[in-house]
Amino acid sequence: MWIFAAVEIVLVITTFAKTTWKYGDSDRDDGIYGPRAWGNVASSCRQSDQSPIDIVTEEVEADSSLGELDISCDNDKGLFNGILLNNGREPVLTADDERGTCNLTGAVLKNKNFQLHDLNIHFGCDTDKGSEHTIDGKAFPAELQVMFYNTDYGSYEIAAPLQDGLAGISVLLKIGHSKNIALDSIVDQMDDVAIEGSSIPIHNSVDNLTLADLIPELAKEHAPYYTYRGSLTVPPCYHSVRWIVMKDPVTLTEKQLLAFKKLTSKKGSLCDNFRPTTPLNGRKVEANF
Repeated sequence: MWIFAAVEIVLVITTFAKTTWKYGDSDRDDGIYGPRAWGNVASSCRQSDQSPIDIVTEEVEADSSLGELDISCDNDKGLFNGILLNNGREPVLTADDERGTCNLTGAVLKNKNFQLHDLNIHFGCDTDKGSEHTIDGKAFPAELQVMFYNTDYGSYEIAAPLQDGLAGISVLLKIGHSKNIALDSIVDQMDDVAIEGSSIPIHNSVDNLTLADLIPELAKEHAPYYTYRGSLTVPPCYHSVRWIVMKDPVTLTEKQLLAFKKLTSKKGSLCDNFRPTTPLNGRKVEANF
């Protein structure tokens, strides 16, 4: 259920341990660690309850009491502005709270208020991989993640290490014939941010980028989702995220996906910027359907 707000977004670079971790295999000679060795970068990456995971649908526990998710923003369209930045690992958008924000609530979050912090996108070099979360062993070509923080703690930085500090919405992206209009306002700028560190403004009045269109399932009543307790999927891997994985994937075209592959870092292409799935280790995965 949506109540929309005007939100201005700025993209910021993830600064944690930038020179010591990467996606893919470790570069032992350079001391740059890949996902399976991120424990050398941050001790939290060695904790047992990590993310992402493979969701095995036959083992998911249905719990209708989880209910719906409510997102409220400042206006009836939820338009937001931003600066699109290639940070060398992924496109990341971080909300400028002073210019408005969006808030997430729901029974799954114990009715606490979680405020929008950032958006990020993971994608593969090939269409058979790219997403961080998988369903019954199936990977998707890309995944959009929207991160929120518990406002009880006052800021993302304070909330991030705490057990109930963060909530993440995952939207799995699949290839189809229908263009994803919301993503177009980002896709159209890929040539301008192809090089690591480059950035360009996105204006809501021109680009019509809305959080509602990025996560269309939330505009419906009883939008189905999976949920579990997990972690950030990058160092420092804090075990503080209530993950909400939308059941139904969202479509983007192959041409749109190819646009993301134009992004490069100093080491090469940004594609395959995903952490492999981690063991469930006895955790419960639930669904509201």
